[in-house]
Formats: sequence, structure tokens, C-alpha cells
Amino acid sequence: MSFLERPVSVGRSAALLAASGCVEFGLQFLIPMILVRNLAADDFGKYRIFMLTAGTALALAPAFMPQSLYYFLPRASTQGHGVVIGTVLAYLAGAGIVVAIVASPANPYVGAALREVFAASRGMSALFLMLWIVVSISTVLPVAEGRVAWRVLSDVCIAALRVAAIGLAAAYTHQLAWVVWALALEALVRLGVLAAYLATGTGGARLAFDPGFLLTQFRYCLPFAVGAALFVLRAQADQWIAATMLSHAAFAAFTIGAVVLPVASLIRQPINSAVLPHISQAFAAGDAGRIVYLLSRSNQVTALILLPAAGVLFAVAPELVSLVFTPKYEAATPVMRIYLLGIMFQSIATGYAFPSLNLGSLAMRINLGCLLFSIACSVVGVYYLGLAGAAIGSVLAFALGEALNFRVMGKRLGSAATEMLPIPTIFRIGLGIALGNVAAFALGGHVSENLFVLVMLKAIACTVCTVGLYVATGGMADLRLLRSSF
Repeated sequence: MSFLERPVSVGRSAALLAASGCVEFGLQFLIPMILVRNLAADDFGKYRIFMLTAGTALALAPAFMPQSLYYFLPRASTQGHGVVIGTVLAYLAGAGIVVAIVASPANPYVGAALREVFAASRGMSALFLMLWIVVSISTVLPVAEGRVAWRVLSDVCIAALRVAAIGLAAAYTHQLAWVVWALALEALVRLGVLAAYLATGTGGARLAFDPGFLLTQFRYCLPFAVGAALFVLRAQADQWIAATMLSHAAFAAFTIGAVVLPVASLIRQPINSAVLPHISQAFAAGDAGRIVYLLSRSNQVTALILLPAAGVLFAVAPELVSLVFTPKYEAATPVMRIYLLGIMFQSIATGYAFPSLNLGSLAMRINLGCLLFSIACSVVGVYYLGLAGAAIGSVLAFALGEALNFRVMGKRLGSAATEMLPIPTIFRIGLGIALGNVAAFALGGHVSENLFVLVMLKAIACTVCTVGLYVATGGMADLRLLRSSF
């Protein structure tokens, strides 16, 4: 059995996916650094609007069909896998075509920025959006089928290709059109990797489309699709509000502050993906205790990674913005710090498990309420606090949403919410982060005027304080427990 086909344990799956997520984030972080130095400010703004549109399309168009594989594949026979996968692919192809049309001049209501990007790229922007919807299945399918190595290897390699292609396009042409062509190239490569995956799968090579099963899948997916769309829109609402209510220059700074947002998803999502199939199996077996155990341990792992990472970034945010994005974007610092607080909140979550427990309708209602709450908070925040105020909505809405999710999950599983919370771990790391930020603040600009040196010294001070206090308060026992658990 080859490395790509070898099954792995829950812990190793989570570790592999989290590691690849960190590598991918590091690579993706290079893209805005490259673009702000090689594109005109106007073109960089158009790129940001285009990618925000792509993110919104990805939140709406797939309609939770890829994620439904976690629910349907464990319940399907080997031959039935081809029907499940083929039906999802057929839906995504149709949805991708619709998105391409909506984001092109064929739609009379398309925005001026998207119209200009379409014309400059000679339609490649629409092709990218269409393929982006189709290949969204590639982030779920390998994990749902237990072939985690496929996901890890393809994600890292394609992320490196994306950075190289965009970097070369921007550095040698300084034109947005060629950057969009590079994005389309990445989407085509992802499509080729997906085809190779399906050709080597046990049931994927015999794909079939079943209209009746499509209705079954869609009935299952609809409440989750609405809920997931509302969840993503809740996270994106502040960006749309900032784009609407602030100047283009202020919006550019706002997007720089938001570059840390993928930290949460690139660490949280791999762990969720590794645990979800096992939660689904436990639910099918009626083992509520196992579900509580998996939720608790996954939250503990995420807290061990996300909290220190966000704490260090919080400490070095001012110097990091000036060093990476030049001092003209220093207004992004308060935005970045607000989002980093939100990332700390995201270190614990249970809402991602709602699909495995078939709680779609409830998830939809919670996310709708949180979306409205987020919009209201962001609008009020912009009005009274300006740039930084726009970021408040999504952070407060996530905290409210997860508080409700924990309450619902506790009632559903007959367990106290505290059993799913790694309270000792959060307390130990939280104290360390607070001490580390105090130490970083004390360093200030007195140690060195070199921004790179100052970032490194602050990061080291914060890391040493966080890790030292965690170990000193008994954190090694947590690590031994996690190692034995997974």
C-alpha cells in the first residue's frame, strides 16, 4: 500500500492536516506582500474585491454538497461511493457555470470592478470562479474517504505553485490580468489533481449521477447550506461594510488587517476534518460519550496551537504591519489585533459538528441571528470607531454563536458544556499570553530600531513566556494525555 493510500489515525490525520495548513498559510501570506509591491493601489483594490467575491461565491454556490460526503459516504456501499461523489460533482459543475455567468458582464448588475477584471483578463476571471466551485470538493473528499495524504500533499504543492505563479505574474508584468491568469492556472491544476484522485479511487473512477439521490442529498444539505452560508457571510459582512462605508484607501488598510483571518481556518479546519468522520460514526452508533470526548480533545488540540499563535501575532502586530506591508498601512494594526482576539475565540468550537448530528435547521437559525447581530455591530462600530470598528461585528458574532452552539450540543448529547471545553489548557495558555504581551510591550522600541530584529525579539519573548508558564503550571500532563488519546 502506497503512502498516499495508507490509512492514518485520528491524531495523525489532524497533525498532518494542521501541519499542511500552517505551511499553506505561510505560503499564502506571501501573496499580499508581493502584490502590494508590484501592483498599483487601484489594481490591488480590484484584486481584493475579486477575491472577496470568490470567497462569497464559495460560501453560497456549493450549498454544502461537498461536506455532505462526511454524512453519506460512511453510509454508502463501495459501489454507492461513485453515485454519491458523481452527484456532488454534477451539482458543483452546474453551480460553477451559474457563478461564472453572474460574475461576468452577462449579468447587467455586475459591479464595475468585476467587469474591469473580466475585460482585462479576457474572461479568465469567470473561468477561475467556475473551476473554483467545482474543485471545492477536493478539500473534503480525500479526508472523507480516509486518504488524508492526498489532501496534504496536493494542498502544499498547489499552494507553492500558486505563490510562484502569482509572484512571477506580478513581478514581471505588474498587471492584474496576468495575476488572474495565474489564479486560473492554479484552478486547472487542482482540477487535474482531482481527476487523478478519482481515477485511483476504489469507487470514484465509476462516477454516476442519480437525480433521485440528488434530491436526497439536497434535502439534507439545504439547512446546512443556508447555515454555512450565513456563517461565512457573517465573517465577510464586515469586509463588505468596510468596502461600502469607507474610502478605497481605508478599505485597503482594512484588508491588510484581515490577512490574519486564515490562521483560524487553516488550523481549525484540518482538525475538524480529521475528527468529523469519527463523530459521524459515533453518532451513527449512538455513542454520545465518544462525541463529547472527541469534541473536548479537538478543542484542546486547537487551543494549544491557535492561542499561542494568535498571542504572538498580537504582540508583534504593529511592527509586523510596517515590516511586511510598509508603514503606509500602519492603520491596519488595530484591525489586525481585533481579528486576532476573534481567532483566540475560535480556538474552541462545536458548531462544525452540527452536520454529523443532523442539526441543520438549528444551525441555520443560529447563524441567521448571528449574521444580523454582526452587521449591526459592524455598522455601529464603523460609525463610532472608524476603521477598527468594522472588525468588531464578526468577532462578537462568533463568540455569541459558539456560546449558543455549546449550549445546544450539551443538551443534545446529555452533557455539560464544560465537558467539551479544555478549561485548564485555556487558563494556562491565557496566562502565558498575557505575560508574554506584557514582556513584548516592555521591550517597545528601546531594544532596536530595526523592525525585523524587534519583531523577532518580541516574538521570542512572548513565546518563551507562554510556553514557560504553560509547562510550569502542569501543561506537560495535557500533552501526555493528548498523545495517549489520539
